[in-house]
Amino acid sequence: MKRKFRNYLINKNMQLGITIKYLFLAILSSLMTGCVVYITIWPVINNFVPYALISRIHYQILFRLICYGFPLTFVITAFCIVITHKIAGPLYNIEQKLDRLAQGEDVESIQLRKGDELKGLAAKINDLILKLKKYKDTCKLD
Repeated sequence: MKRKFRNYLINKNMQLGITIKYLFLAILSSLMTGCVVYITIWPVINNFVPYALISRIHYQILFRLICYGFPLTFVITAFCIVITHKIAGPLYNIEQKLDRLAQGEDVESIQLRKGDELKGLAAKINDLILKLKKYKDTCKLD
């Protein structure tokens, strides 16, 4: 069964917020690198390339930036969504268990998928759930 894109957006605001921040950083670093290369190399090109070819070189550089920039932007976005999914999924699971626990319900331990983050936090909450169950059982016996 194929996963749908919307299944990857568990906490849309958090995931898209992080993705936009990483995308901004990637674009900013690419622009800065491009400017440094341009400032460094352009005086040399200006001295050795005929003036008639300079506009053609500008066009080729712009075309290549667009051709490589859009796919790279898509890859970075997809990568960020997948990475944030590995955080948002466990957070959602933990929130649900804690809400049920706060309402006094008996809850099972938190089970995370292979590759999910926050396993240390889930283990500590599982310890808490186990201790609360033991405490409830001792209170019922008294």
